[in-house]
Amino acid sequence: MQNAVAKHYLWAVGEELEALPSETLIADRYLLKSSKIVVDTRPELLPEIPSEISDQIAPYLKLFSYRLHIPQVYGIVYPTKGVKNKSILLLEKGPIAPHGETLMPTLTALWPDASAMRQLNWLWQMAQLWQPLSRQAVASSLLDADLLRVQGPFVRLLQLSLDLHNLSLTQLGYFWQQWVPSAHPRIQKFLQQLTHQIVNGELRTSTQLIQQLDQALSICGRAYHREIEIVTGTDSGPTRSHNEDACYPQGKAPIRVALTEPALALVCDGIGGQYGGEVASSMAIDVLRQQVEQMPLHQANWDPLSLVPKLKRATCIANDVICQRNDHENRQGRERMGTTLVMALAHVHEIYLTHLGDSRAYWIGSSGCHQVTVDDDVASRQVRLGCALYRDALQQGASGALIQALGITSSVTLHPTVQRFPIDEDCVFLLCSDGLSDRDRVEQYWETEILPVLHREADLATIRDRLIEIANTQNGHDNVTVALLFIEIFPKDDSDSLKEVSVPPVIPFNDGSGDDSTETSNADDSSMETEIARRARPTSAPVFRVGLLLLGIAILLGILAALLYGLGLFNSNHPEAQAPTPATPSPTVSPAVTPTQLPSPSPINSLKLQSFIQLGTSASNSTPIILLKEFGKSTVQGMVPPGTVFQVQQKQSTPELGTWIEAKICSLPTLAEEQPLNQSPSEVDSGGLPSNSSNFAPTTPLPLKVGDVGWLQQEEVNRSLIPDFTPNVTQKAQCKAKPLNDN
Repeated sequence: MQNAVAKHYLWAVGEELEALPSETLIADRYLLKSSKIVVDTRPELLPEIPSEISDQIAPYLKLFSYRLHIPQVYGIVYPTKGVKNKSILLLEKGPIAPHGETLMPTLTALWPDASAMRQLNWLWQMAQLWQPLSRQAVASSLLDADLLRVQGPFVRLLQLSLDLHNLSLTQLGYFWQQWVPSAHPRIQKFLQQLTHQIVNGELRTSTQLIQQLDQALSICGRAYHREIEIVTGTDSGPTRSHNEDACYPQGKAPIRVALTEPALALVCDGIGGQYGGEVASSMAIDVLRQQVEQMPLHQANWDPLSLVPKLKRATCIANDVICQRNDHENRQGRERMGTTLVMALAHVHEIYLTHLGDSRAYWIGSSGCHQVTVDDDVASRQVRLGCALYRDALQQGASGALIQALGITSSVTLHPTVQRFPIDEDCVFLLCSDGLSDRDRVEQYWETEILPVLHREADLATIRDRLIEIANTQNGHDNVTVALLFIEIFPKDDSDSLKEVSVPPVIPFNDGSGDDSTETSNADDSSMETEIARRARPTSAPVFRVGLLLLGIAILLGILAALLYGLGLFNSNHPEAQAPTPATPSPTVSPAVTPTQLPSPSPINSLKLQSFIQLGTSASNSTPIILLKEFGKSTVQGMVPPGTVFQVQQKQSTPELGTWIEAKICSLPTLAEEQPLNQSPSEVDSGGLPSNSSNFAPTTPLPLKVGDVGWLQQEEVNRSLIPDFTPNVTQKAQCKAKPLNDN
């Protein structure tokens, strides 16, 4: 069964294996099979854990959130007793075939026979992985055809390879060119032009690459009809007096969603005891349902760049509604009510999964069962920070304590996860509370209980009832709630639909100096060239989104200013750094921003790559500059204290966002450098929060640190640049060092 493979069969990494014959028993426990596959003959025992996290192991831990594509570290083994300098790394949940004896096929092997949608989907996943793997210096893993394995629609990496030198997107373009001759005819010309753009530097970032692939996937997705059936159910369980869970939609009978309508399902697991958890979960369902209903979700309005932040914003609104109820009722500590959340929104050719807490989402297809969410608990956070292996983290106290949930604290410290997946085959999405997912019950029963619906051998209502029965009889310690979405894909057979998904060459991105796309008076609306040109051209909608982005940044600026002021980040000897903190507006308020409110772009400063700059305080604006985590996104890395020294890494421009600079921090003012460096800003919560089983783990917001890399707006840099700056030896040396707690 799938469960046995995941627990027993491992991929072994180490040169010592080459001299060992098959069927060798390593360390009296691991039986060596072919192709470096070993089977753990004593899985009931914990594997040996390394005494320290090496450079080889750290990337696996820090990329834990991408475990759908990247294997996890199982443990380490020393083939020779007493010899600790030669070890074998054991990886679990990798691309090992169901029988456990061979590997899953390579992407290259299956590429020629794959559909256009599937080929684009594989490339899209690689593009999504490029930036996070580059940050951990393992992007070369995506340039090794033998490491790129596939399991149905998913790209799976066999192992991670450390980069020997700095890589750019150009290498990825060269690597992809090998697949262009055997690409599906509908997208062959598109891929030829796309790889040409990457190699020539016209596409400079993975964000631009993803946008191009998004457009191609959207066009190809129109060649399919989709039918979606949803059923939900909840039960208090055999040991609980009342039910704190809630779900949407409600009803015993499955619901079929019209082809033109989005499909929504939610599962919430309440926290806070009687008259608390059930209230919070019901409130979350009501607010989120209303928020989604207000979103323009017609196919013509498909835009993932705007839908993802809208879903995050809706989650924050639901959070603050519950939080305000807690404050109004003077609930403190464990009395504060809250809820976990897992929400699925099927829209056009994609599904969007929004997640908080330890309720889960699983993707069940013909190729296997995949947990696609990562629990927001202490154990997972320890792994993402690179502090512990997952199996080891689970053994530590309070490993299952939640680090965030809806309704406990202000949304300022909330970090909901929104994932999106293109759908190109029949599949079932299971959303469930931990009443079912605990003790790996889904992994144990998916093949016998859920897979039959894909073969049309069972109906959703029967499967729902069976899963609730399994939760009550096999677990039985908690309420249980499930939601099932069965998505069926049917190819269109009319000639018009085939013409519609034909994909001509892409429209190049420009450097921000102007729009280089060409208006076509006789445009065919079915043409991808016309579609991308229309989407790429600056219009009032993108400018409006930029305005909202800048408004959000301004709000976050004020919030972070208050936090960092309390931490003593800004020296009292610099009164110009003490900007007044604006009041935090209600999360439901979204004032319109017109294009005339946007700042006019300033001339591009002649900053050279790898040059050093020092930023002070703008004479016209005393508010400190913010550093964003990613180009084109509003996630704040931190606020830049006056006197910070940067090294310029690269520049990026778009007509909508203007010019931005990627910069690495080489030196910070003394007070900023003395702040504790014990946690990533992305893991922030307020602590002291109740969970289903134990307290939340307390954390505190952190300032910037030497080695952080982020994006600065060119206009802000020009206003705050200290002229004639020359770095000292220490500042140059710090910039070459790797950041502490680098994520």
